[in-house]
Amino acid sequence: MAITYLCPAEKKASGGVKVLYRHSEMLSANGFESYIFHPKYPDFSCTWFSHNASFRKINPQILGIFNRNDQISKFKHSGYGDDFIVIPEIWAAKFGVQCLDVGLNYAIFVQNGYFILNGKEEFTESDLKKVYENSHLIMSISADTSEMISLTYPRISKKKIIRLLPSVSSLFKIGAKENIITYMPRKLSDHAAKICFYMQDHLPENWKMLPIHNKNEQEVASILAKSSIFLSFCDQEGFGLPPLEAAFSGNIVVGYTGQGAKEYFYKPLFREVQNGDFKKYIENICTAINDVETGMPSSQIFLKEIEKLRNFYSNENELAHLLIFASKIQ
Repeated sequence: MAITYLCPAEKKASGGVKVLYRHSEMLSANGFESYIFHPKYPDFSCTWFSHNASFRKINPQILGIFNRNDQISKFKHSGYGDDFIVIPEIWAAKFGVQCLDVGLNYAIFVQNGYFILNGKEEFTESDLKKVYENSHLIMSISADTSEMISLTYPRISKKKIIRLLPSVSSLFKIGAKENIITYMPRKLSDHAAKICFYMQDHLPENWKMLPIHNKNEQEVASILAKSSIFLSFCDQEGFGLPPLEAAFSGNIVVGYTGQGAKEYFYKPLFREVQNGDFKKYIENICTAINDVETGMPSSQIFLKEIEKLRNFYSNENELAHLLIFASKIQ
């Protein structure tokens, strides 16, 4: 049985899309037949990162038979009726209803528990509930995401929810450090702007703040390798990978967990601030600057915590959890 991931056709960087590609690649490399399928644009392939994904295509002669809301019917009539479908949570109602209509088995991959309602689109909340309750499995990217699934649909057995783990690219590693505070302004940009404003008279002359924006993964890794402090502006996220990437790069991380990052956001690597508490945010940045200047990031306890997280969010652990999911549908 082939495992096919439905995937948005994103022309710009998207962490969720990259995870879908990565999982399909990992399954293919470990004895499973797996594909990516872009329902609205079947010939699409992401070009903003390198990959070896395989793709399901639709016969052009069949493509014109159905309307825009019948992508799964097109898919099944193209000869893929035995595939097991993985649906991202943002499309759960739209494509879950279609899978139920044509009799395809499916799982829902929830990478953000706060996007469950977004999966309603033009369908009703009743449709969405039906799709979740009739799914074969529900995949979850974090402890927080699993809790949000159970909060939304308490009658779904927790045994049906399969916890997966993300991993951090080996690109993210400690480099020659400079007195740089980095942040990504694409989320909660107003909060980021306020923090930069409030920090003006608290930032030592030999320190600077540097935004990371419109950079590819290699460029982000290079910047984080030399920065010493990273500011997190995560907001309602299923996991929150950038703070972890920053920590693996030897940064003290200050800021918001976005809820999903709570499972790893502990001292000495991380300094949690409640969303909107700008006074505490500035206090924590100033403390982090002092900790950097007194050598904490090069201490054994700091480096051991990085190694502990590396071992947990590793490629091997990610694969092990993914294979548990795959074994349940064969």
